[in-house]
Amino acid sequence: MTTIPPRPRRALRPRSLPTSALALALWASLVLAPVGGAVGSPAASVAAQPPSATETTEVSVLLDEVDPVVLVPGEPVTLTGRLLNHGSVPRRLTSLTATLSPTSLTSREQVDRWLDGDLPRGPELVLGDDTVGPVVPASGAVPFQVEVPGSVTDDLPDTAGVLPLVIGATEDDDDTAGTPAGAELRSTLSSAGRDDIENPLETAWVVPLTLPADPGLFSPVDDEHAEAWTAAIGPGSTLTEWLQGLDVPDATYVVDPATVLAPQPAPGISTPREGTVEQTPTPTPQPPATATPTPGDATGTEETTTPDQTVPVPVPDDGSATTSPEQTAPAEPSGADAEDVRAAAATLATTLAGLPDDQLWWLPRHDPDLDLVRRRQPPVDVVADLFAPSASPADPLVLGTGRHDVAWPVEGDPDPGEMAQMTALVRGVDADLRVVVLPRESLTADSAALPRRGAAPLERPGDLVALGADSWTSALVGQGAQEAEERGAGAAAQHLLAHTLGTHLEDPSEVRELVIAPPRLTPASAEVLEQLSDGWRAAPWLRSVSAQDLLDRAEGTQQVRLTGEGPQEAVLGDLVQQLRAPASPVDAERAEVLAVSAEQLDDLAVVLADTTALDSWRPVLDTLWSGVWRGHEEGWLQTRTVVRDDIQSTRDGVWVTPSSVNFLTNQGDIGITVVNDLGVAVEGVALELVATNGRLQVIEQPDPVDIGPDSRATASVAARSITRGETTLIAQLSTPDGTTLGEPVAIEVRVQPTGIWVYWVLGGVAGLVLVLGLARALRSTPPGPTAGAGPAPEGAP
Repeated sequence: MTTIPPRPRRALRPRSLPTSALALALWASLVLAPVGGAVGSPAASVAAQPPSATETTEVSVLLDEVDPVVLVPGEPVTLTGRLLNHGSVPRRLTSLTATLSPTSLTSREQVDRWLDGDLPRGPELVLGDDTVGPVVPASGAVPFQVEVPGSVTDDLPDTAGVLPLVIGATEDDDDTAGTPAGAELRSTLSSAGRDDIENPLETAWVVPLTLPADPGLFSPVDDEHAEAWTAAIGPGSTLTEWLQGLDVPDATYVVDPATVLAPQPAPGISTPREGTVEQTPTPTPQPPATATPTPGDATGTEETTTPDQTVPVPVPDDGSATTSPEQTAPAEPSGADAEDVRAAAATLATTLAGLPDDQLWWLPRHDPDLDLVRRRQPPVDVVADLFAPSASPADPLVLGTGRHDVAWPVEGDPDPGEMAQMTALVRGVDADLRVVVLPRESLTADSAALPRRGAAPLERPGDLVALGADSWTSALVGQGAQEAEERGAGAAAQHLLAHTLGTHLEDPSEVRELVIAPPRLTPASAEVLEQLSDGWRAAPWLRSVSAQDLLDRAEGTQQVRLTGEGPQEAVLGDLVQQLRAPASPVDAERAEVLAVSAEQLDDLAVVLADTTALDSWRPVLDTLWSGVWRGHEEGWLQTRTVVRDDIQSTRDGVWVTPSSVNFLTNQGDIGITVVNDLGVAVEGVALELVATNGRLQVIEQPDPVDIGPDSRATASVAARSITRGETTLIAQLSTPDGTTLGEPVAIEVRVQPTGIWVYWVLGGVAGLVLVLGLARALRSTPPGPTAGAGPAPEGAP
């Protein structure tokens, strides 16, 4: 017989001490008593007054902890929890009793029907009781604790089983007319029994570690970036809670490499022009308080918590009075900085490096949406950026470990043709793809089918093994945090263990494999994961194996043809919403815009002497193809705006100054001034000028222009006059590959070419000068002597 020693008793939390609960309840009853009433009199007790018909008075029973998590016949067990009042008036409840049915539930379906209240209660064994209350304050809670001695559990069956548990709270007073009924919780206790289990259910955990849909992760503003990244990968984040809280042997983690890189885009490199106001980046708006998100929400929207959806308020650890949600102070900024981000990324990398290579799988960087890429068919260069290996020497060493040939489609129900297309896309850019994670329905076509094989080679495409995740169990894990809020962490953990035991009991004689793959971004409840991990190690009906073990077993086995089926709502009910992917915000038009932006980045890299900023923007552009944005269109648009504006401002940072030119020659050069407002030099910028009419002809375009950072240069264009008049030269800058820079600029030219009239004018001017010169010469000559006249002879009279 297999015996399981009880694990050391955990220290009870202060919230579970009956003394503190009683003090809290008495304090609440005194404070809430009417001022004019006598203490202790029926008229003075608010709890004794019947509530208004319009007031909510529902009280829930929450099971927070079961110790030990797996029940062992003949061993003591302790049940710890709370009574939670959702209403606006106090409730009087004085006693609580826990009962257990010794008749086991034998299937997953029976477990669900019992928890949903569809199965009647049978003969029950009283485990114990506790005195609670006497008052559960409005919007408050009081703790309970039921200690079950080993003598009570000694009579339980020797075989492992899922035992129905009921915890009910009532008012013992006889005078209860007009008061609401008590509170009740249906749960289960999983018993290990005393008999050996020959064929345990072999289970493999495959947990995705990806980034949330937070635009702040891609903000160039230091404070926004640091706060977003510490929330995503730092202490207390969902990602670290999974790594630290899930203590199950051989668990495999499927990781987005960006989590250990924490890239930050550089701010725009364009210097604001004189006379313009520099725009301060708009801080990422903080979302309102929301209910626990559902990863598979079909609409992708988050519902704001309303007063009717008040989050259960636990009893404070220090025994102080419970405050209502309205009294909770708003969260203040974390004050994180770049050093905190580096420390968080380094800690994460160190933790991942401690995993065995076969338990660390890497997705392509930024977790691209494979279904989206297949559907939109972007250019090959874009596909290469998304999927081709791109490790650099500066990357953490952990990126060189583990598997890099894994895909996990978001939609999860590809048919053979679609899977072949996705495989061809990845392998066509020199990337490797050998393993794909899919829902088990893709292999069996039925959500209700018993788990058999955890992995199988595919018939098409070839050389590809599918790991089939059990949708039912994975969805239960996905809703674990929400169930913990509504029913308690202990109840949530017991639900999952009961489901696995029910799975085993459906066919206990066969060796079967069960793959558990929670949806991406599944919230992690530390309390649930702690109890689940304890129970997983103690459960004799479970045997942990690694996903790699299942892949190795699948080699050489019969190939399977994909069914094209996904999780079925007819079987899973509302749980299917945990697994169903919302629509992507990237439609055909946006996909084309993303492709154009990628081309513009490539072209800008040709002319910029320093491409550091451009290189930091490319990951932001790549992440817009990620499946994380499904259901988060607003965040996608914010992130898209950042990279789009940076690319556009870089293009606009090199421009031509408008000018007016008098062109008074038949042929000559026109000077064009080109300005570079970027903080980096540009080289080989092409300048093209086109005349708007035939008065001027551009003989030869200027040579490529080189301009220093925040400088200007003059380019000369050779032109020929055709006829006199006014014309306009349109000047346009571009990269050698054709991406335009700046706006087209008009250069106004006044054309007055030299022609025959010039010679007439010059001849006329020359003739006039000649005439005037002769005239002047004649006027300046003295008159000569008269003919025949001469000097008089001497002595003449």
